[in-house]
Amino acid sequence: MAHVLTPSETPEPVKLLTTPEAAQRLGVSKRTIQELAAERKIGVIKFGRNVRFAVADLEKFIESHRSLPVGWKGVKP
Repeated sequence: MAHVLTPSETPEPVKLLTTPEAAQRLGVSKRTIQELAAERKIGVIKFGRNVRFAVADLEKFIESHRSLPVGWKGVKP
């Protein structure tokens, strides 16, 4: 017999963004998002010709490019 998922077991749907939405979220141009995707620096999800970006992938990209604060003359605060 198949197991039926209860509301607490149902996985949360993945939030997918279009190219313009992803560009707006990162504060860059649509072309920059397309270049990052072509260079495989940001993960994409393709449905035929449609391209979508997972919010989680964009957040990982942001985290991986975060720089640490540096104080006066390169000394960390």
